This record gives sequence, structure tokens and C-alpha cells, in this order.
Amino acid sequence: MEPAAPEDPPESQPASPEEIATGKGVYLQRCVGCHAVDGSGIVGPDIRPGKVLEKYASAEAMEAIVRDGLGEMPEFGSKLTDPGIAAVVAYVRGGLG
Repeated sequence: MEPAAPEDPPESQPASPEEIATGKGVYLQRCVGCHAVDGSGIVGPDIRPGKVLEKYASAEAMEAIVRDGLGEMPEFGSKLTDPGIAAVVAYVRGGLG
């Protein structure tokens, strides 16, 4: 008998308008100082549409960086809830708007 094929990971659900609004609020409060309002980057890297999806293939990878920090990126896991982190990542990955 052949082993079962691994299942594909579940598709992530699109962000709701409420999650996007929450993410925008978090972004404007916590992220614009380093990434700029449009995501073009000041101290932080360019995270405009297209750029962020090239660099971070999954929302989970981005959430881990926001939560734990990486290099000059500070950690926000002690400042934001997991839903807040997911919301800001959804906002950024959705094109900052």
C-alpha cells in the first residue's frame, strides 16, 4: 500500500474589511516611521505592493518577523496581539489599502 500523499496547506481566507481597517490603524500607528505611509521605506525596507510579496511568500513568514523581529526590525510580539499582527500583515500584503 502506498503512503498517503501530503495534503496541500489550506488556502488562507481573504482579509475582511474590518481586519484591513484594523491593520491600517496598526500600520499608521506603529509602522510608518520606518516604512513610510506608502510602504516605500525610510529606515525599513520597501514593502509596497509587489515588493513585499516577492520577499515574503507567505503571510506566516511576515507575521513571524513582525512578532519576533529580524535585524533592525524590532519585535512587536510584546506590543501587539496575534490578531493585530495578522491584521497589519493582511493590510500590507493587500497593497497598503
